[in-house]
Amino acid sequence: MKYSSRFFLYAPLGVFLLLCVAAGVHWWLLASALSSRLAAVNGHAVMPGVTVSFATKKIGGFPFSLDTEFTDFAVAVATPHGPTRWRSEKFALHALTYGRNETIFEAAGKQRLEWDGGRSLNFAVGALRASAILRRGALDRFDLDLIGFGSKAFIAQQLQLHARQEAGALQVFVTTDGVTNCRRAALRTAATVAKAEAFGHLQRAEEAWTDAIARWRAAGGTVSADKPGPLSALAAEDLLNPDALAEIACR
Repeated sequence: MKYSSRFFLYAPLGVFLLLCVAAGVHWWLLASALSSRLAAVNGHAVMPGVTVSFATKKIGGFPFSLDTEFTDFAVAVATPHGPTRWRSEKFALHALTYGRNETIFEAAGKQRLEWDGGRSLNFAVGALRASAILRRGALDRFDLDLIGFGSKAFIAQQLQLHARQEAGALQVFVTTDGVTNCRRAALRTAATVAKAEAFGHLQRAEEAWTDAIARWRAAGGTVSADKPGPLSALAAEDLLNPDALAEIACR
């Protein structure tokens, strides 16, 4: 075999191996940086008014994704009524090491919601999945899909929330199906939040949500729903108050 023939035989293999090594090194650097960031924020604020904590973490997904699994994961958000805290027995984050900046969230096991200085709700879910897409370092779209919600308070076959930035406004869509202990077994509603640019600092995790609401109000922000319903009747202070959300959604 001539030298030129051997070159064309082994060169593609060499390039492939080089790409594999580069992908591995790239993943290792990203995983190490992510592990350090998570260790630094555990039990501390990840943004103004929001604290994250967890018992353990494990990062996998080599070589093209970052899959992080947590146990005893909790998120606490400061509100005018006191902190609202969500606890999940198992929680996971999934993100690709290439392509658009999107993170997938999944929760499983026992769930618990605490609010208003002592109120609480234990619940279970068949599936809880959410996704967040960042653009230029700011949150551009958020989607939440919860299937099979079960608790002593109520049961729902499906709960959905979708929010996306569009032409200077925020489009919000809410859907519920198969809700028991509620006048509304099903709900379909949409709303447009004008002056959404006032939420810029919040979308970049630089401001507490209560301060962002105040900034939005000062800018003359308004909410217009497709029809009178929960989104148009909801006060900003009640966005993270489960009692107020349930009352508005069910009436």
